[in-house]
Amino acid sequence: MAFAFEAGIGRRVLVDKYFEGREVEVDAVCDGNNVLIPGIMEHVERAGVHSGDSMAIYPGLTLSTDEVNTIVDYTTRIGKGLNIKGLMNIQYVLLGGTSYRSPAAPNESKQPAKPEVYVIEVNPRSSRTIPFISKVTDVPMIKLAINSMMGVTLEQQGYSAGLAKKQDVVAVKAPVFSMAKADRSRHLPWA
Repeated sequence: MAFAFEAGIGRRVLVDKYFEGREVEVDAVCDGNNVLIPGIMEHVERAGVHSGDSMAIYPGLTLSTDEVNTIVDYTTRIGKGLNIKGLMNIQYVLLGGTSYRSPAAPNESKQPAKPEVYVIEVNPRSSRTIPFISKVTDVPMIKLAINSMMGVTLEQQGYSAGLAKKQDVVAVKAPVFSMAKADRSRHLPWA
């Protein structure tokens, strides 16, 4: 630690704690008073993999009713608390619960039996998952967000607050990596 403080610019060091658990992502639209969540996406990879590099499944397949209710509650309170008018993206990590098994020790779990839900980050903006969640849930997120920013409530747009009705579909968001750019690196003199 002493070396880290000496090497740190401005003598600041950031220390993060790694949570081994399941990652969940939510896109929501807020009108300042009400929050609509079209669906909850569960990441396939364990928590810690960048959301842009991970696969996500809608609807989350291993989420308990308690976990879903907590995520909806937190998302609603955050949207209202920040007085967001438009889109927001929240990433959560879920620790414990009956459906999680550690890749390090699949036969034993040091995780709490009752799941704990933590907010990883809140982004008051559009995210790369907006087109995906809009398409699979048939909720026009961009249109709702623009109208909300213009002062039109979700109710006036024909939508209720809370978690939208789950669609009868299982959809997977998969990352796409551009190999065309990586292929060019072979021709560089130092590669």
